[in-house]
Amino acid sequence: MSKIITIDRKYIVMVASVFVICLIGFAGFSFWQKTDTSVSKNNATPEIKMLGVTVEPASVVKDLTYGSVTLKGAQVISTKSFDLIATIQNTSAKKMTNVPVELQVTLVGDNTKKVTSPGSLPSLEPGATARVAFRQIKVLGDALGKSSTAGQHLITLRINPNPEGGVEQATEASFRFNVDTTVKIPPTVNKQ
Repeated sequence: MSKIITIDRKYIVMVASVFVICLIGFAGFSFWQKTDTSVSKNNATPEIKMLGVTVEPASVVKDLTYGSVTLKGAQVISTKSFDLIATIQNTSAKKMTNVPVELQVTLVGDNTKKVTSPGSLPSLEPGATARVAFRQIKVLGDALGKSSTAGQHLITLRINPNPEGGVEQATEASFRFNVDTTVKIPPTVNKQ
């Protein structure tokens, strides 16, 4: 005597769906690992490493709401000008002289509003760290509590090559922040 087994189609579809999702996840994870390792192999240790960037007055991390748009965890500055101080380190075994440093501030979404400030370090010994300060940088836009895009800034700090001074690689770091002068900053943040 033979038995007939019936399987409901919805169970077949569910099992096939789970299998396809797992297959896509595995393929994506495998691709991500290969991409990550190929990038790290191409990028050798930079000659000059960016150790940190400080903004004065200090920015705060805050959720901002403009109409129906909410920006979660946005870096906010509530002044019309600020100072930027970057700490860099010479990771090579050679002394570098006349190191060109460039700061570029751009209003996100409006490439016509861009300010570039050049600077340089006279010398940087092997393994030494230095601080580069850009003072009284004027903001290019202000959200004024109304616009989610009017105050978004992109800061790019570049170390440009200077083969005569021993700098052969370019190094770059970027970060975004919002300017909104209507945001109240707690007094404990301003005293840091």
